[in-house]
Amino acid sequence: MFQSLKSTILNNTSSVLLIVLSMSFLYSCSNSNQPEQYQQNSSDPIIGDHHFLSGYEPLTSDSLVNVIIEIPAGTDAKWEVEKDTGHISWEIRDGEPRVINYLPYPGNYGMVPRTLAGDGDSIDAIVLGSAMERGMISATRLIGVLELLDGGEQDDKLIVVPVNSQFSHVDNMEELNELYPGIATIIEIWFDNYKGPGNNVEIIGIADVDRAWEILGESIENYN
Repeated sequence: MFQSLKSTILNNTSSVLLIVLSMSFLYSCSNSNQPEQYQQNSSDPIIGDHHFLSGYEPLTSDSLVNVIIEIPAGTDAKWEVEKDTGHISWEIRDGEPRVINYLPYPGNYGMVPRTLAGDGDSIDAIVLGSAMERGMISATRLIGVLELLDGGEQDDKLIVVPVNSQFSHVDNMEELNELYPGIATIIEIWFDNYKGPGNNVEIIGIADVDRAWEILGESIENYN
């Protein structure tokens, strides 16, 4: 009986610590210096200098990954790049702008241009660090990937760090886990639950940088 009670207490303590860690991470991502554009919750589409899907290269000349920011960290409005116009617009579902019914995004969320993933869309990426302006193009270092299935389709999420952020010295998931324990767990739990119960999301796991490059390379080849 004592061992059972001890196990219950430890499990509950771990859950509480994870919640606290998640909220602390979200707070660090969502700061008071957020761009005016999404502080005001403007619903106007974001129009880039070029088509966001096809008008930019997926990689820079020094092998950094270009990510188009669709959703700033710490926000819950679901914006995405439209395939036809190339603009970033607020997704409409059942006649209403879509808002995530869960904790806000634990990192900046976006897509890599000129890629084609297993679900027929551009490959997604989560950019660690403070909130970025929707529509900006962030040059990032690829450090890992969250592999998952959504409705049976491959819908992997690249894990990247901006070159000018507090995570810029991190090169792979091993270093991230060593220097910032819990972040990988937060990412995995968030994507496993943000669509609610019975969401048909199956988490395969988080893989390191070599697997991430393999998946990104395939998505670039598929687009071409």
